[in-house]
Amino acid sequence: MTELKTEVYEGQWRRLANLAAHKEGSIHDDRTAQSMGFRGGFVPGSTVAQAAVPGILARYGRHWVEGGWYTFKFVRPVYIDEEVREVAEAVPDEADISLRVESRDGRLCCDGSAGLGATVPWDPAEDGLCGADEFFPEMVIGAPCPETEMLVPQEDVVAMLEAAGDETGWYGDVSPWGAGLIPPERLMNAALDASRAEIKADDTVRNPGMWAEHSLAVEQPMFLGQRYVLTEHLADKGLSGRTAFISFQFEVADGSGQRCAVGRHKIKWIRTSEEPGDRD
Repeated sequence: MTELKTEVYEGQWRRLANLAAHKEGSIHDDRTAQSMGFRGGFVPGSTVAQAAVPGILARYGRHWVEGGWYTFKFVRPVYIDEEVREVAEAVPDEADISLRVESRDGRLCCDGSAGLGATVPWDPAEDGLCGADEFFPEMVIGAPCPETEMLVPQEDVVAMLEAAGDETGWYGDVSPWGAGLIPPERLMNAALDASRAEIKADDTVRNPGMWAEHSLAVEQPMFLGQRYVLTEHLADKGLSGRTAFISFQFEVADGSGQRCAVGRHKIKWIRTSEEPGDRD
């Protein structure tokens, strides 16, 4: 049985960087975000999620990289002028942990959980149960995205870790394989890029969309300098309160065709008939 580590982990207070601030028209752009009632551009979800990962590694170490899962929900925006930290706590009587990213003033920004094993942290039986037929009719559940080849450059990983203030050492003790391990959260950016052209939002929602959730099950470590194949399809869509959403599911396989990870990322939009639920 794998020996588990820290029961409670609290990260260092720090500011996260907005690497997408230059993307005009996105929720990360100050002008666009302010036009929607927010006080500034959002730090990207991949940066916020990566900021939570040190809590996972503090609990499980390299065993999680060899086979583990997480799920994160983005509850409130993170802005570049506020300090946040990650907190991980053991779940009583279970091997899993709860995770959160919080601000100094007590705002819950990201809420999630993680554990060992390759069990996917979502229930496919729930797909299509939230008003899917009446929402975005041009987007069909099950429709595939074009297959893409993925080769992650080292500079992308370095920038991602620095933006998240993640000093856990993907090039150090956590990796017995030495330098060159790809942080699994980096797959979310690749999956979004692969699905972007398939997103056909209509006038029932207010653009731009915002990442709402990341879920991933890792089956084996992935490395810089190696080529991987990413396949993806639309897994779910529907309405949830003041928002509409879509979820894409993706798989990443190595050169031999062996699966390395399977994940989902959910995107939400504020409906045109509703107002933002959080204007912090």
